[in-house]
Amino acid sequence: MLTHSGSIHLRYVLLLNALAALVPASIVKGRVNDPLLRASWYTLEQHSAALVVSAAAILGTVLVYFLLRRNLRRWWIFLLSGSFTAMFPGLFYLVAAPLNDQILAAAVAMIIVGLIWGALIGVVIYALVGRPTRAPDPNQRLERPVTSKSDAP
Repeated sequence: MLTHSGSIHLRYVLLLNALAALVPASIVKGRVNDPLLRASWYTLEQHSAALVVSAAAILGTVLVYFLLRRNLRRWWIFLLSGSFTAMFPGLFYLVAAPLNDQILAAAVAMIIVGLIWGALIGVVIYALVGRPTRAPDPNQRLERPVTSKSDAP
């Protein structure tokens, strides 16, 4: 069940995933450098990075939510999920853009930068929401501290 604090954590995760995808996607700044400029199916005037970063942020947040629901809370799993989220813009452009040498070089650079930057963001996400919390032990007895010898039984 998703609690209020859990939903706030997912908002932070969404923000971190958007940041993870934004850094590699900034390699293709400017409308002239848009990889989908000559794609027949993308007819919007906006830069395609708005689509790609939004999709990567949502996909990464869903992936983190899935990991939390399945109780997969290892640090390396979050490292890989952050890397996947940050590499998503490069992978998307490799699949969706009409390839030439310039777009291929930019997509490979996005994948390399995304791998490293996403791993760092994945560790931050692990520190934010991934660390397992220990529930209090119901069998543990709480005892009062003894202040003086006269109070001791």
